[in-house]
Amino acid sequence: MIIAHISPRTGGKTTSAGWQAHALHERGYPVIAFEADYSRQLTEWDTQADGFPFPVQQQASPLFYKNVPPTMAPGQIGVVDCGHAEDHRTIVQSVLRVADLAILNTAPTAADIDRIERLPMRKLINDIAVLRPDSTPPPTWVLLNRTVANAKATSQYRDYLQEDGWKVFTTTIPHRQIYAQSMLEPVTATGSAYDELVTEMIDRGLLPKPGAR
Repeated sequence: MIIAHISPRTGGKTTSAGWQAHALHERGYPVIAFEADYSRQLTEWDTQADGFPFPVQQQASPLFYKNVPPTMAPGQIGVVDCGHAEDHRTIVQSVLRVADLAILNTAPTAADIDRIERLPMRKLINDIAVLRPDSTPPPTWVLLNRTVANAKATSQYRDYLQEDGWKVFTTTIPHRQIYAQSMLEPVTATGSAYDELVTEMIDRGLLPKPGAR
């Protein structure tokens, strides 16, 4: 299974990919992380952490779709930190050719939602359908991150996105120091918002239940 974290520009993709990979690992899933971003932020994080408890592989290439699937073990979950879709469309679409799930990261702000619409992200995702075996785009869910507790904007933009046809996770990622400065501290995902996200994904049938792989 391949989970692609995407966004037009900045959107917390690296933080989400890293934390989600840790959360999955701590639940007992076999995990591999893929760096599909020339900025190499996930790799830098891995280095500063003296190595994640799962492999991180460099795959910032338009040939991601061809190179990666044969390297994955049965039942393994690949979590991909994609580069900015505005600048690296070919790499992002290569990942989406083989992704089982795309997670669109965005903050609930006018500027971030505007970037999704201006690219537009929906077209980028839908255009890849013709290159996928089932001729349909990958299932895509929006993850609202950098949220502020009790802020009206979170619920307002959730409603707006849902009315616009996007599926939006109930779980949100709060704007907290523990996530913003992840590279400075060891990651323990159990009990975090990303652990809650894994639970929601299992409940929605987006992930196999632990032990059912």
